[in-house]
Amino acid sequence: MFDAENLAIYNQNNGGIIMNLKTWTKTIFMVYRHLPRIIDSIDKVFSARAINGGIMSGSACSYNDVYNITENLINLSQRKIALINLKVLASNAIKNIDKNLARILILRYIDGYSFKELSKHFNISERTAYRRIDEALSMASMEILNQGYDKEKLENSLRNEKWLFHLCGDMDKEEFLKLDNNYLNRVISSYKKLSLAN
Repeated sequence: MFDAENLAIYNQNNGGIIMNLKTWTKTIFMVYRHLPRIIDSIDKVFSARAINGGIMSGSACSYNDVYNITENLINLSQRKIALINLKVLASNAIKNIDKNLARILILRYIDGYSFKELSKHFNISERTAYRRIDEALSMASMEILNQGYDKEKLENSLRNEKWLFHLCGDMDKEEFLKLDNNYLNRVISSYKKLSLAN
């Protein structure tokens, strides 16, 4: 188990693993509140594919063969499980860090508060808000690591979620990104397109 006292030593001795994991942690919390909507859309795509898979006519015969339908449904199921696990990972990380740090992390990345809003909410300076966010991200990253997920394992478990990799790459450059309905609709449509691939 890691604590704040040995974080710097561990990070230094292991090639900055916490620093690498912090970007993923930000990304996870950015998408956290949207995961139920995305998971629900996967369920709808899964149901439609399962129901419509039995309809076979003309050129659709090869697309609708049992093997393709089964492979497609398994793929959708695995992707749904990966996103559910991501939500559980984030929930567990929040539960296991200091409650004040958890609160500031939730307000920043899940509720979208700016540093100015955080400083006003907690009656602290913006600089202090930034430091607390950094501390909260470090602690949440440690909790994710304590759950057995380093950057490599996390990326492997999410390897089919290209949209998350793009978002994580953007989070590496930006402190905060607003996920609007257009972005989420594009993510959801990618699952719909997946059900048509094969």
